[in-house]
Amino acid sequence: MDEIVLLTSLAVFLLLAGVCSIVFNKIKLPPLVGYLFAGIIVANIWDVSEDSQTVVEILSDMGLIMLMFCIGLEINLKKIRKQGVLAMKVALVEIPFMVLFGAIFGSILGLDSLQSLCLGAVMAGSSTAVVLGVLRMQNRLEKDRIDTLILVIIMEDIAQVIILSMITPMMAGGAMDPGALAAMIVSIIAFMVVSIFLGIRFMPRIINWIADSVSSEVVVIFTVGLAFGMALLASYVGLSVAIGAFLMGMMVASSRKSRDITHDIEPMKNIFMAMFFISVGMEIRLTTLMDNLTLTLCLLVIFVVLKLIAVFLGYWFANETPKNSFTSAISFLVMGEFAFIIAKQALDYEVFSEGVYTSIVGAALLSMVLLPLISQNADGRWDAVAKRIPEKLMNMFKALDGAKTSFYSMLSDSSRRTRKEVNANITMVYILLVMITIIEIFFMLATQTIIQWGMTYFGGDLIIWSILVLLLNFFVLYVPTIRLFIRVKTMLIMANGFKNMLTSEHGLITHIFMSNAWIMAMMLDITLIIIVPNGLELWEHIVVLFIALVILLIYNLKSVRARTEMVTVFEDDDTYDVDLDEFIELMNRKYEENLERATAHKTVSIDTGDIPHDKE
Repeated sequence: MDEIVLLTSLAVFLLLAGVCSIVFNKIKLPPLVGYLFAGIIVANIWDVSEDSQTVVEILSDMGLIMLMFCIGLEINLKKIRKQGVLAMKVALVEIPFMVLFGAIFGSILGLDSLQSLCLGAVMAGSSTAVVLGVLRMQNRLEKDRIDTLILVIIMEDIAQVIILSMITPMMAGGAMDPGALAAMIVSIIAFMVVSIFLGIRFMPRIINWIADSVSSEVVVIFTVGLAFGMALLASYVGLSVAIGAFLMGMMVASSRKSRDITHDIEPMKNIFMAMFFISVGMEIRLTTLMDNLTLTLCLLVIFVVLKLIAVFLGYWFANETPKNSFTSAISFLVMGEFAFIIAKQALDYEVFSEGVYTSIVGAALLSMVLLPLISQNADGRWDAVAKRIPEKLMNMFKALDGAKTSFYSMLSDSSRRTRKEVNANITMVYILLVMITIIEIFFMLATQTIIQWGMTYFGGDLIIWSILVLLLNFFVLYVPTIRLFIRVKTMLIMANGFKNMLTSEHGLITHIFMSNAWIMAMMLDITLIIIVPNGLELWEHIVVLFIALVILLIYNLKSVRARTEMVTVFEDDDTYDVDLDEFIELMNRKYEENLERATAHKTVSIDTGDIPHDKE
């Protein structure tokens, strides 16, 4: 390659990126937006030669490795384990929600199963740089809430890395062979487990020993070399180079010198990262963007609505107030750096068309531009939203919020054993939700493959196998959903909020919702099977759901006549089952006994105006 071409390309790209970043800095937008617009300008004005394109691709790959390495350096697993309880609760609700519903809406927009899954992965994360920049500019959240928000975004990054590692072989064409897919999953898990556990255990010690023996510049050179070496190793096992660099960053993050390393490589990272985002922008043609403007706006609206709901639910389930949940959620409404990374990988593997890729990047850019406007005066926006919600719906939400508050209050005042039992129930509820998500994603990706496999090896026509696969999907899904509703009902009763909800104006709906778990499980199954894409016709779904309904009615008819729903009671070292009415009566009786016992052990004396209470 001619050195003049290299120098010319670097000079033009970096100077243009710098000028664009200066312009966007004037309107309080991060440099990332300037880099992307520089790439768009280059692609639409300058006829880039083949040699210049080669320069961009090489520097872009280096930029991706450096970017992922630095993101990994920001993730200290020890800090997450000590301080990230609330953030983990939020992320555990938000991330599966975004992936699943992002994939569902992708199918509604006409994408196939793999494209829809990639879209869900794209939408799962937010941008740390943009969010922090906006929060610093607006200065509207306390430091503790900002720290929690950053930890949530870090967990989004980790989740997106895991998702990217799983879908990369699928994008490369390995998803159709079940044996190859299983081998790929095992190799990915083995690679990541070995890398994380051995790396985090030994790599910090190696870095600390080197840092104590040599100068800081040698440490920087050594760690950057490790990042590129780990990226190369990841490519050998069939993963993206980005994942290897990210894992090495996590290993180095636990060393004493991680902050110094991050500071020293910052200038180098900024240069190569700029080239990566310039290359992302160079894939966008203005004519293509205008042709897909409707899709771009649809993706933006879908992302904003889903993200707002997902983060709100995450904070709310973690016992934040509705107002705090909303004001925190509104800070997440910007697509992250991983949106560009995953979208670029999908484009390179020809999973995304140029139009879909352009629409995703365009929606991400619009979210970055709009976040300062959307998040401004977040408290006032919550008041406005609360006023527009219908009164009956708002009362129902207040009843749910009261039950949630009662549940957490009961949990904080209960014994250690009760808290342990409740936490076990919550953990099982989350596991069941994850199982439901995994089952539907599996059937979304594998329905057509299973149908073709069955027709090839066992015969039969397409309609028969479509119905059989849908029935299989329904009954596999029914197992975790029925257990899910029974677990949720038990926790609501334990919180003593269930009786109050039964006596509210929405008591009938709540009673149906919680007393007939099999009906609710069936309704959830029906909803998921209809909305999750699988390539089958609507009439096939109707036939299968009618068959499933008949089977479930016959199966549950005897049990409905014979008994009510049973609830497991833990008392001393024994467990036993009671029906729902007996359980509510038992809870009320125990509450009255505890109240009488507490009152009997209180003594009041008046000596100096104080009123001491002797607690039992």
